[in-house]
Amino acid sequence: MFCPGKRQTAKRLLPLFVVSYYFFLAIVIANNTAKAAKLGDGTWTQSGSPGTTTITYTNTTALDSSSDIILTFSSTATVDQDGTGIVITGQSSPVRTNNTLDNTITITIEGTIDSSLAVTITMDDALTAYTTSTYAQESLAINTHDSGDVPVDFGVALITNDNTTTVTTQVPLFINIAVDTTLIQLGTLSTASVNEADQSYTINSNNRTGVTVAIIADGDLDDGFGNTIDAVSDGTVTAGSEEYGISVDNVTGTTIEAPFDAGDDEIPQVSDNIANTATEISNGTFDINYKASITGTTIAGSYDQVVTLTISTNS
Repeated sequence: MFCPGKRQTAKRLLPLFVVSYYFFLAIVIANNTAKAAKLGDGTWTQSGSPGTTTITYTNTTALDSSSDIILTFSSTATVDQDGTGIVITGQSSPVRTNNTLDNTITITIEGTIDSSLAVTITMDDALTAYTTSTYAQESLAINTHDSGDVPVDFGVALITNDNTTTVTTQVPLFINIAVDTTLIQLGTLSTASVNEADQSYTINSNNRTGVTVAIIADGDLDDGFGNTIDAVSDGTVTAGSEEYGISVDNVTGTTIEAPFDAGDDEIPQVSDNIANTATEISNGTFDINYKASITGTTIAGSYDQVVTLTISTNS
């Protein structure tokens, strides 16, 4: 059955469908427009105050001829309005535009820049001033636009001013010497034997060049009436001879100095080094063995002597 009213409605719906289709297509196309890509972090250096500006980075998206590279500096830098110097990888005559209001330098390339190309930009008059003391590290912004002024890539170039921290401290120097006894008793001497008594020393120090131990006696082993027991002179205290001296043994971590490193020796009455270390020492040890013997004519009496050991740090 013929119905004029319904036919007219169908004619109105067709244009509305077409409009809706093209509107949807426009949205799809807009959403598929390439977005700007992030560049890997580049580097920014100043050769002086401010000196030559050098910026390096690796390009991500290829740039066509007449594309722009826009450098935006931080407030610590002042762009030179009159600067013209510009050298950039692969370009023979780039054009530089300075904007002191935005603190930017725009570089328009005459050629192309391929993707993944390592780009170096050098300007000997980019800045009139740069303050290095504000930030340990900071960046300038890199933005690239194609010849149609469409954003392509974005990133940063970092400059390092002083990002190192110096940590200081001190370790106190110490040195000590311990002795197990300060009373050496050689007992009653006889011509038949050598009397001996031992004394153990332990030394410690954190001095990197080590320590030195010196020994000195206040005089001979005497009885206070001018009589002495003779100091050993032949390297060995021997029974039946009037001799008195020391030897050193049980040494760990230390070096015994001559002449105390072998045989029996006289205790010096002028300070002399007996032991040392070349480095720090922990629980270094050595024993001093006191020895005495007499003849049948050694004067009777009580004999004594004061022996002193001192420790000092090496220079």
